[in-house]
Amino acid sequence: MNFSRANYFFLFTVWMLSTSFQAQSEPASAVPQVVKAASVDVYAALPGVSAAHLSPDGTLLALIAPVKGRNALVVRNLSDNKSQVITTGDFEPKWIIWKTNRRLLVGMVFYSLRNPLNPTVDTRLIAIDADGSNGLNLINPDLYSTYIPQTQDTIVSLLPNDENHILIELPAIARELHNSLSGVSQIGSLDSKIKYPEVVRVDVNTGRLETIAHQHGNVVKWHADAAGNVRLGLELDGRTKDFQVRSLSNNSWYTIQPHEVNSWRIFNPVAFVEGNPNRIYVQSNHQNGAVALYEFDVPTNSFIRTVADNPRGGVDPIERDGHLIGYRLFSNISPVYLDATYAREAKVINKALADSSNDIVDLSTDGKRVLVHVTKGNEPSAFWLLDRSTGRPVLSPVVETYPVLEPSQIAPTRLVSYKARDGLDIPALLTLPPGYFFGSGKQISFVVLPHGGPTAHDIPGFDYQVQFLASRGYGVFQPQFRGSTGYGAAFEVAGQKQWGLAMQDDVTDGTHWLVNQKLADPTRIAIVGSSYGGYAALMGAVKEPELYRCAVAIAPVTDLELLIERYNNFLFSDINVPRIGTDSAKLVKNSPVQNVERIRIPLLLVHGRKDYTVPVAQTEVMDKALRKAGKPAEVLYLEEADHYLSRGRDRLDTLKAVEKFLSSNLAEH
Repeated sequence: MNFSRANYFFLFTVWMLSTSFQAQSEPASAVPQVVKAASVDVYAALPGVSAAHLSPDGTLLALIAPVKGRNALVVRNLSDNKSQVITTGDFEPKWIIWKTNRRLLVGMVFYSLRNPLNPTVDTRLIAIDADGSNGLNLINPDLYSTYIPQTQDTIVSLLPNDENHILIELPAIARELHNSLSGVSQIGSLDSKIKYPEVVRVDVNTGRLETIAHQHGNVVKWHADAAGNVRLGLELDGRTKDFQVRSLSNNSWYTIQPHEVNSWRIFNPVAFVEGNPNRIYVQSNHQNGAVALYEFDVPTNSFIRTVADNPRGGVDPIERDGHLIGYRLFSNISPVYLDATYAREAKVINKALADSSNDIVDLSTDGKRVLVHVTKGNEPSAFWLLDRSTGRPVLSPVVETYPVLEPSQIAPTRLVSYKARDGLDIPALLTLPPGYFFGSGKQISFVVLPHGGPTAHDIPGFDYQVQFLASRGYGVFQPQFRGSTGYGAAFEVAGQKQWGLAMQDDVTDGTHWLVNQKLADPTRIAIVGSSYGGYAALMGAVKEPELYRCAVAIAPVTDLELLIERYNNFLFSDINVPRIGTDSAKLVKNSPVQNVERIRIPLLLVHGRKDYTVPVAQTEVMDKALRKAGKPAEVLYLEEADHYLSRGRDRLDTLKAVEKFLSSNLAEH
């Protein structure tokens, strides 16, 4: 095995480890509140497991778990509980799945400098045996000296009835470069061959590629049915979106559900209906804006029936190998399973763990072992195993995310809402320190924590940043400003082109609500955020210098023109850019870097130099502008950090800096 090219080198070695991967913390330090808090390194540690999958025969457990401060692939033998780590050089596992009882597929991710001015993330697809042998980069880099596909780990079908092959998406140029070695000439534009993928069958043992579905129209994403037939593609043509569906009877293609990309119309195919190849289960918001789950008939382009709806939120389908097996209505409630086997197992598990949300991750083929992801309120989640292999069923945890934390140290979260200045209802999450009781009348220091995205939303559950801040005695307020997902299409549309405007006003109005509710001490409020949340923190400092005592911006956007310029270097920029806007005057007016003269409160800026989502240049220009204006901020550059602070060391440095900064600026007068 020889991976000679530097950017594609994989070193597969095996280490024998104990069964625990969670770093032990220092003794907990006291804070001025009822409950004794854990030390900062407990919160900064990577979760003891971020993904887990049971081998089909139920004997092995594959994990993504931290080793020496960064995530690694770990395989545990459930018979003797011994574990081993399979290292992959500078690459980190993004996801894992079992192809057979001994062969694993691993999606790998790494920081790429294809263009030094626009760093990106590249992915690779690896197949490897559970003992660390026979590692293979399935897309051989030696064949692609002209163009190396950036994304290589998009699986279309695992082909569950074929133990040697899977289906993946790959740009057409990859096939042509492969064939050109045999004398086949390249034709067509490079841009279209990169933009519109084909479906390729890959041998997981040899890496041999075979194209089975060529480019069709402007399809950018493919779907297969449960049998592995490539049946459906998402097509983007300019700003129009539709779906192409192939009939099994005559290979003809249907065009269904055309609509404008930025209309916030949702139509997401999930799986084909078993026994009826002309029908699809889909997510849609066509009725009242709320996302529901439907059965859809392709030939008539019509919705047949509602499978599940949820007026209070969305419906999230659960799909396995091309089958719809169930759905979730709320993040903190166990799923509803449509599949009879899953439903039977869920009944047993939910009875034993009645006060938890229990998601079945894997079932062994013999039915003797079931892997379950268990979440209880805001407590850190864990993976449990229902084991019948010895006769008597035993349900017990096999790996925990943060085993050091005690339930008494976990701060609860409640859902609240408030009125924005234009009358719009804004949802929010409110987390109070452990030992502090809602309605006690005591006003405390608060951290307003707008989320990133901005097309995202916060949900209750364990969040290491929220819990860390609450453990230090701060209340944490997470406003779900307009433009956030999860609250219907109209709410999301309301955030279009509202960076620094109505979206920012929603955050401000939420802060005033905290004060009016007698929760926050009006003289001790900080605004903190990451990514878009970092942008919102800086705009809070710009627009509301009397409302916030200080601001922390982690990996923030600071220059909207620079952001738009970067977006224009990527595919599909015509879809993403309009959501922010292109009016140069508005971009300047709503960019923190252009408004440093208005900032009068202390700032802390934190940014990783290997951030491929928001490049570090965004903080560098803000840092320079502040110093030029005579308003230097505290700035922490993390040399190896990415956008998500994926290494324990970077999380620790960030939390320590935030703790020190808030402590010095939010102290009582």
